[in-house]
Amino acid sequence: MSINITKTDKTDRRFSRRTFLKSSIGLATSAVAAGGLLHSAEAQSQFSEYIPYDTTRDVHWGYSNRTGRREFIEHNHPGMDPTGEKFTFVRLKYAGGDWWTNLVNSFYWQSDLKFSQVLAENTSIDVNLRKHPQYVDINDEWLYSYPFLYMTGHGRRNQMQLTDTHIRKLREYFERGGFLLVEDCDIRYVRFWPQVKAMMRRIYPDKKFEPLDLTHPVYHTLYNHDEYLGGDKLLRNYDYDQAIMDEDKIMVYFCPSDLNCAWEGRRCEPGGEEQRLWAFEQGMNIVAYALTR
Repeated sequence: MSINITKTDKTDRRFSRRTFLKSSIGLATSAVAAGGLLHSAEAQSQFSEYIPYDTTRDVHWGYSNRTGRREFIEHNHPGMDPTGEKFTFVRLKYAGGDWWTNLVNSFYWQSDLKFSQVLAENTSIDVNLRKHPQYVDINDEWLYSYPFLYMTGHGRRNQMQLTDTHIRKLREYFERGGFLLVEDCDIRYVRFWPQVKAMMRRIYPDKKFEPLDLTHPVYHTLYNHDEYLGGDKLLRNYDYDQAIMDEDKIMVYFCPSDLNCAWEGRRCEPGGEEQRLWAFEQGMNIVAYALTR
């Protein structure tokens, strides 16, 4: 299975993270065709579900059952891009759940890495392409360095373990202008989505998730989406996205159809490869919206 890219009108112009945060800009796109532990005692006390951690390299790791390869997730630091100009797709690590899903024991490829490659090849966004997917810990002091964060999980066995300090940090992240894309890796379990709503009630008790209509600009930032096709799954009663708004702008975008699993190469139902194409395009729409609004 592979992703074939057809380049049509990609501009050479590049935009800095500071530019993204200051103003709305046009981003050129091209068509996308979708084919075919070593924990410290302190860390262990914080994480009831975890994957191995290599203290010498500051990476998490695990094995892919499909390939047998060891797959790593790097701990991203702002200093990994000395210019500060590139966009990095960064996943949020939180206590109490499988924040790493689709990155170790991946299906065809590590989802975040594949999406970053597609984003770089099909937009004028200057993407910081790394050898391994990137994460930032919710406890990291440099959390506020990222205009965009991604969060996912299944919510199985354990609840997210967010302290009052975590909640304060997330509130400050949003108040500084940060954007969070959250996905339920399988909403049929009805486990992670309630935890996401509970998290947001703690952060903003007066705000509620609102269904997003397909006329919203987030569905038309780069690619016009007048029909909702979803990620790797499209389920009755969950065939739309929801958002926490900051006035007229999206602050938290919740997707129940799991774009990330489509990026990972899993079978997309019921729409097959057309649905996977939609998932990559909508992911790019979301990133562009987050960086330009």
